[in-house]
Amino acid sequence: MKRMVLSLVALAAALSLAAQVRPQNNHTISTTLGAGLEYGFEWAFLGQATVIGRIGYASKDFSLRSSLDNFQWSTTMAPAVTLEPRYYFLMNWRDAHGKYTAGNSAEFFGVPVMATLRKDGKGLGELAVSPVLGVRRAFARHWFHEFTAGADLLCYPSFIASPHVGYRIGYLF
Repeated sequence: MKRMVLSLVALAAALSLAAQVRPQNNHTISTTLGAGLEYGFEWAFLGQATVIGRIGYASKDFSLRSSLDNFQWSTTMAPAVTLEPRYYFLMNWRDAHGKYTAGNSAEFFGVPVMATLRKDGKGLGELAVSPVLGVRRAFARHWFHEFTAGADLLCYPSFIASPHVGYRIGYLF
């Protein structure tokens, strides 16, 4: 009797895990609010967790300045490599309420680690870690956009902490 109850519990647990909506593997080409162009691969490896690897030109610094008669923005781009572990949550809730979940449309917590090269191309320029909370939405079958907020922690060559607000748009395939 005890074995039968344990078997039923194990079967119910396996069926409930199989019924969960899981993130998908995908390739992306995207740009951020500042500028840049990056290729990325998102690998869904465990439950709601993924790892994203990106390579390309990324925006290092982005600033907006405005006055009554003038509006300026500036950015600095550099070759960059990013590795971002990400955990999607509320994906099952979105699916249960008939919301779109393809393309990993859900809220997430991520920690991108970005390394940029120096201007002369010889060696590491900066290393930044940015714990963020974000929202990703896929639309029109192959397009997505993300909004993130959190903190930017510049770890190399010196330590500087600043707030992070980001927007990414791209093509999903």
